Amino acid sequence: MNDDDAAPPRFVAWERRTKFWALVFAALTLGVTMLGALVLIRAGRPAATTLILALAPAAGVYVWHTARIRRRRALLSAPFPPEWETVLQRDVLFFRALDPSDQVRFRRELQVFLGEKRITGIKVRLDTTTQVLAAVSAIIPIFGFPDWEWDQIREVLVYPTRFDGEFDFGDRQDHNILGMVGTGSLNGLMILSKPDLIGGFRNATDKRNVGVHEFAHLVDKSDGVIDGVPGVGLVRDAIGPWVDLVRRKMSEIEEGRSDINRYALTNEAEFFAVASEYFFERPGVMARKHPELYAALEGVFNQNLRARAGALRRELKRGRLKFGRNSPCPCGSGRKFKRCCLQ
Repeated sequence: MNDDDAAPPRFVAWERRTKFWALVFAALTLGVTMLGALVLIRAGRPAATTLILALAPAAGVYVWHTARIRRRRALLSAPFPPEWETVLQRDVLFFRALDPSDQVRFRRELQVFLGEKRITGIKVRLDTTTQVLAAVSAIIPIFGFPDWEWDQIREVLVYPTRFDGEFDFGDRQDHNILGMVGTGSLNGLMILSKPDLIGGFRNATDKRNVGVHEFAHLVDKSDGVIDGVPGVGLVRDAIGPWVDLVRRKMSEIEEGRSDINRYALTNEAEFFAVASEYFFERPGVMARKHPELYAALEGVFNQNLRARAGALRRELKRGRLKFGRNSPCPCGSGRKFKRCCLQ
């Protein structure tokens, strides 16, 4: 069994890229050290010892660059925490509507995100629900891209309330920001209000989800700029029609002829994020009321949510699941909650 066989299929391409660049950097290092070794050999140093020593830096570079592969494999070999499964089954309709094989992939994505990114509470208790829902917010928008790597984000800061432009939080009227993607010196950071993050998943019918909203901004930023024209899912010839569609939809909102949240009028980037919330929370409604916009977002995110519309409707009717000690375990084992994941 080779290394690629040992890796989950989702990460094989990533491992190959990582190993390729590790070999490139190791080869460059070896080239430099070998030149130095030749100089030393000509100066009279023992050839065998000098050549062996010249190999060591290159080996070290390769080991250092492939360390992330070993860390990720360790994350994925660990059992999936039952308390995470409870949050998924209780609060995440998107996950519940997936078929079993996609649920397995979703869990792996969750393990990797929570294992490799920091989620930090700022003067707030960081419970399991908050951590899992922050990670879920990242996974939902990119679930249609099996090879996606969240290189745009390194840490999510969770605030106890909404905040203002100076990052002060509390209950003042000007504390009205639910979430924010960091720029400049804050690049790689995201800030989310804990109550609004959780509320976005607890209310699955209002077409609002601040976590998905902010990570949609990062999908938009995949081409380097947050401008409402995402760098994925739009071929060059589709950019013009997309911009025209956004302008028409913004005009409909302004004229009171749309059910899209008026915050989308802020600018094209906010329109994209607001429309993304709608797309993932109520895809069937969007497909019926805004078919052209739905079709465009289906292409952008590479996700056919209409194929899961029936499952989503069933889960909406079931509502937020509650688990008592004698309830069937949410992990699907068939055993009682108290005999399985509760332990």
